[in-house]
Amino acid sequence: MRSTIFTVAVLLVVSTGMGLGQQSRTDAQKYIGAWAGSYTSDGGMTNKVSFTLKKDEKGQWGGTVKWVNDEGEQAADFKSLQIADGALKGTVESPDGQVVIAIDGHLEGDHLEGTYAVSPKGSTDVAERGTWKVTKSGQSSAQM
Repeated sequence: MRSTIFTVAVLLVVSTGMGLGQQSRTDAQKYIGAWAGSYTSDGGMTNKVSFTLKKDEKGQWGGTVKWVNDEGEQAADFKSLQIADGALKGTVESPDGQVVIAIDGHLEGDHLEGTYAVSPKGSTDVAERGTWKVTKSGQSSAQM
C-alpha cells in the first residue's frame, strides 16, 4: 500500500501543472507531449514515472501519469493541472481512489523536476513525500 501511495504521488507530481492562462502557444509547446523519468521517495525507493501533458481547445491543461511500483504499472488522469511561468502544480488520485497526490515542480532546462506529497483522500496528513524528474520525449506518448 505504501509503495502504491508513493507511486501514485510521484505520478501526480509529474503529471500536474499550473494553468497557462495568457501563455503563448509557443510557451505551451514547451510542456505539451510525453515526459519520462523517475521518482524517489524520501525513504529511498526509486522507480519509473512518465506523463503526457496536453492542452485542450479551451486552454485547459490535462494529461495522464504512469508509474511503476510494487504492484506493477499504474496509470491515472490528472484531477487538476496548472502550468504557468515555468511552474507546475497539480493533483492525481490513485486508481483505487484512496489517496491524492499533490505535485509541484518547475521547468529546468530540458527537464521538469519537483516534489510530491501523498495524502489519504479527504485528509491533510501526508503519508509519503518524495522528488521526481522527467525529460521530454521526442515521441507522441510516454514510454516506460
